[in-house]
Amino acid sequence: MGLIETSGTFTGTSADLPGLTGVNTGKIRWGQPASGGNVSGYDFEGHPMEAILNGREFPIGQFTHYNYPVYLAEQSQFWVYLTIKVHFENGNFDRDINVRFRHNETPNQGPNPNDIVQLQEFHVPEKVYIDNVEYDVEITGFRRLQETRTATGFNVPEGETDSAWIFARFQRKAAPES
Repeated sequence: MGLIETSGTFTGTSADLPGLTGVNTGKIRWGQPASGGNVSGYDFEGHPMEAILNGREFPIGQFTHYNYPVYLAEQSQFWVYLTIKVHFENGNFDRDINVRFRHNETPNQGPNPNDIVQLQEFHVPEKVYIDNVEYDVEITGFRRLQETRTATGFNVPEGETDSAWIFARFQRKAAPES
């Protein structure tokens, strides 16, 4: 198919979060710093890559979570929305893929202080048309550099930052049987 390039825009959250900044950019942040430090949030960084349209997973961008101690009032679980724009260089056209992340801003202490980020489960894949052929697009999960398998979520220790690639699969839609 040729080269594609991705970019991402965080379009909002499901809750009215204190300190929310970065909506409609590739870097979204939230919360009031617990100790005068940094706030929590996500980054998405797209990259150019060769498109794979045969159903194999491939990376479509790098996702980073910044987990710092923050106050969020009553909101500990919420959705964060990301639109990934995929630009197909050979055909000079764009397709958007909408992704939701379920964020669990865990307490900053105790036995489980790590924040948990989960990708939305896709029950019905999104569809795109490339050269008049229909493809199902599925975001398959996160994969850190040292890992060989994708996972639908990961956790980040309190006070740390971690990154993973977001992987997708473009599967050609089967032709209807006659």
